[in-house]
Amino acid sequence: MAEDVEYRRAVVREGKVSVLTKTFQGFGGIANSHKDFAFGTFLLLYYSQILGLSASLVSVVIAISLFIDAITDPIVGSISDNFKSKLGRRHPFMIAAAVPFGVCLALLFLPPAGLRELALLGWLLVFTVATRLTFTFFIVPWNAIAAEFSTDYVERTSIITYRYMVGWAGGVAFTLFTWEYLFPKTEEFEFGQLNPEYYPVFAVVVGLLVILWSLISSLGTLKEIPYVLQPTRKTPPFSFRRTFDEVVLALKNANFALLFLVFMLFSGLAGVGGVFDIYMNTYFWEFTPDELQLFALAAFGAIASFICVPWLQRTIDKHTMLQWFLSVFMINAMLRVAFRFWDIWPDNGDPMLVYLLVGHSIIQVFLLTTCGIMVGSLLADLLDEQELDTGRRQEGVFASAISFGSKATSSVGIVIGGLLLDFVIAFPRQTGVGEVDDQTLFVLALNDGIIIPALFFIPIFLMSKMTMTRKRLDEIQTELVVRRGDGTTGAVRDDRS
Repeated sequence: MAEDVEYRRAVVREGKVSVLTKTFQGFGGIANSHKDFAFGTFLLLYYSQILGLSASLVSVVIAISLFIDAITDPIVGSISDNFKSKLGRRHPFMIAAAVPFGVCLALLFLPPAGLRELALLGWLLVFTVATRLTFTFFIVPWNAIAAEFSTDYVERTSIITYRYMVGWAGGVAFTLFTWEYLFPKTEEFEFGQLNPEYYPVFAVVVGLLVILWSLISSLGTLKEIPYVLQPTRKTPPFSFRRTFDEVVLALKNANFALLFLVFMLFSGLAGVGGVFDIYMNTYFWEFTPDELQLFALAAFGAIASFICVPWLQRTIDKHTMLQWFLSVFMINAMLRVAFRFWDIWPDNGDPMLVYLLVGHSIIQVFLLTTCGIMVGSLLADLLDEQELDTGRRQEGVFASAISFGSKATSSVGIVIGGLLLDFVIAFPRQTGVGEVDDQTLFVLALNDGIIIPALFFIPIFLMSKMTMTRKRLDEIQTELVVRRGDGTTGAVRDDRS
């Protein structure tokens, strides 16, 4: 039996969400892309190859921080779902988190000189945890509020598309800037990412930028507060039991539980692969910073996705598109390394190799961006199903539960990746390009390009079990309209009239 609806909008929106609002919301995606770029590209490389720590130890520390971060996600989601203020449920947390997030991210790449191994590991742990926790207070409300802007099946996809589009544009620009100006090659360091002198400047720049983008996203969407859902009464004080109960309630939704499991599996596999990325680019493919800049052209894959998604959305249900596109992504990921094993790709150093792999990346980005947009849009649809079944709007809990699952399994993946580097691949520390033996590189490529991608067939199979279709959403929203009796979804009346 569903509970009474507990949330109202102060003003029911007339017309579409403005392009300006979608764009401002998307600026939070730039902050997210900068953080992911710093963590995914440089963090393990910096602490292992530059500072000399064991890759497995660094991976364990990163995984611990990620697991701690994962635990806090549903807590922050529950708090923001039930928060009540003049600035709404989400914006107070987003605004307050911006500056601490940027400062912690910068300090992560600014360890004091002369620290011994244990102290250096401690610094890494403290500031990876601090960076992730402060970012959680921004990203969980930021993710949740996107689902509140619209109730339209197609417009929800448009909002998520703008989020990806703006995030991609900022991420690509920063990638180009980083390789061109922050990690340029020198006579001593042809591979700029191995030059320790560059990291302090990178730390300051990335820290300031994520503060800027987070504040632009938060302040630029303040005008939307009257149009998003608010609790109609004061909620009980926070408790861990309530958070647990709300997560359990969310996971009772069969479609959401399935999406949660898919995300856990995908993130675990991606966590393993993410450990290998910078090692593959630096040691296996031997790409210089100038060549790595060219991979910014993968943004054309994202642009193609932004163009195609509206048309695809009109003809294919979201979960079906997810299954198809992820299948092609898996196969294409395996072909990247298989073509090297089959001597199809040109040799390292041949300019054609870079161009071919950039083309491969464009395809992968197109597929993965489309999948990401569909997941964000599908999540909003499942919230309507949850409201019909339970009477509760759980945007924060849904978003944070997905984040929790992905981070928890990703942390396991990172540990596995680090252990593989140290004990299976036996990758040497503080080693220059061209100094790693062929057998080690072969085992690295086999794990990264064949074994890990092949396991994606598991989440692909699970996606076929989802039942949320366009037709089903129409039925759900019709029932919600009848229940409320006001012709709107997510709002009972205009409290300002």
